[in-house]
Amino acid sequence: MNKHTTIAILLAPFLALGGYILADIYSINKEDTDADKKLVVTNQCRPVHNQCEILGVGMEMKLKFESTPSYQRLLPIELISETSLDDVAISLVIAGEELAPVKMQDTGDKKRWTIEVMPNSTPSGNNIRVRLAVSYKAALHLADFPVIY
Repeated sequence: MNKHTTIAILLAPFLALGGYILADIYSINKEDTDADKKLVVTNQCRPVHNQCEILGVGMEMKLKFESTPSYQRLLPIELISETSLDDVAISLVIAGEELAPVKMQDTGDKKRWTIEVMPNSTPSGNNIRVRLAVSYKAALHLADFPVIY
């Protein structure tokens, strides 16, 4: 055996061990960041009564419906954040039927977001879910939660 073959045989286990350690570190960090990107609703979400707080890493938001949801009537929705957000999209699921996701409009400071949606199904006090996608510091944060009114 020449010296290059001997060195390659001796270094191979160390390279394999280093690759295994780096892969493990990467998978641990990836799991942590995925969990951090989930938004959580505290208590029950009652946006008609201005009682819907949504929390995420570095974020605190409140969701508010300006009126009671009803069939074929515009529903003004407002999201107020303590921090500036990059972008916000919202979708309502009424009686199992999802409305098309819409991008909310900011009022200039990126802390207050508004939109008007028109339910195409008959909403009741417990058949509405909100799907929220928030872009904050170039990362997408998601939430899916029921609404009570």
